[in-house]
Amino acid sequence: MGTIWVTMALSSVVFIEPAPYDLLVLFLLAALFPLGLRVPREIAVAAFLLALVVAGNFMAAIFSEDPDVTVRALATRTYMVIAWFLFTCILTASPREVLRVLWGGYIFAALLATIWGGLEYYGMLPEALGGDAFGRAKGPFKDANVFAPFLVPAALYTVSRILLSRALALGFQVMIFVTLALGLLLAFSRGGWMNFLSAFTLFLVFRIFSVPTLRDKTRVLLLAMFLALAAVIALTWAVNNTAAGQQFFARATLVQEYDLARGGRFDTQAQVVRQIGSHPLGVGPGMSPNTVGLDPHNLYLHMTLEGGWIAGLSFVLFLLLSLARGLVRITARWELQSDLQVVYAALCGTLIQSLFIDSTHWRHLWLLLAMLWGLTIAFDREHKTGPA
Repeated sequence: MGTIWVTMALSSVVFIEPAPYDLLVLFLLAALFPLGLRVPREIAVAAFLLALVVAGNFMAAIFSEDPDVTVRALATRTYMVIAWFLFTCILTASPREVLRVLWGGYIFAALLATIWGGLEYYGMLPEALGGDAFGRAKGPFKDANVFAPFLVPAALYTVSRILLSRALALGFQVMIFVTLALGLLLAFSRGGWMNFLSAFTLFLVFRIFSVPTLRDKTRVLLLAMFLALAAVIALTWAVNNTAAGQQFFARATLVQEYDLARGGRFDTQAQVVRQIGSHPLGVGPGMSPNTVGLDPHNLYLHMTLEGGWIAGLSFVLFLLLSLARGLVRITARWELQSDLQVVYAALCGTLIQSLFIDSTHWRHLWLLLAMLWGLTIAFDREHKTGPA
């Protein structure tokens, strides 16, 4: 369990590749299966769909115009599927113990990233660690637009703890939430903000429909209002008193000029749709920029353009299967209900943001998918229901 915690605790340190997280995942893969880690039979359909995703990408690699770039992207994509497989198996083996370890390491990683990002933003880190984030905090990530979404599951989990805490524990969790919220602000990521607002709203809906009494529902609403008020006060202070806050309105515009410009985000997505129709077998992993000038800024188009129709369709079916599994169990009363709701809401927030960004290689996306599968399998086994 110690190695799993360290793996998660270092999961935000990804400005170098391979990241420490990647090396530790491969170590766990090599160590745990010989020690008896089992593959749950419930993942057979999901594993088959992801195998088709990988196979489609391998097939598309044949058509690549730049083998060096494609081999790197193909290896990363395959590794993400392997990481999903590993964490699903680990969670299924011991859901409660592993879940607590995963969340503990993830919160540490998110706080580390937030503190790192804050020091970076205010010029208090050496150039080798701070780098150039173009006036935005990115922490130990390469991009502020990945840093911010990484914080969302941790912030949402902290909200779930706030709803379940009392007295000193409540104050401690509020402090963590405010710290993570500051990290989200300093990233100046429209997608990250949208991700959090979507996930936060969805989680509150799940909690309100899940708690049994009117008193519990009222407490959820009051605490949500308190957190929203605290966020508004902090944001108002930042806008009026800090250089960071004064950038807020420039970034808060829903659509920026470069989104609509020729060759911008939406124009590129339109080109990708046309190219998908012309390349049913894909253009090869990592070849989107060579084909349309930019990455598609859309997870689903990215997967389909580079991996072909088989990979794209299989990936979408895998996501739909995953979401369906979670949704039919989301309000069921059991010990890990809140965890499932956090994971499901955070996953939905990430998938919504993925309409506007290439999240194909986001480590925490595949972790959330693994957590969803591990939790739903645990639920089925404890309630002796069949797999969906």
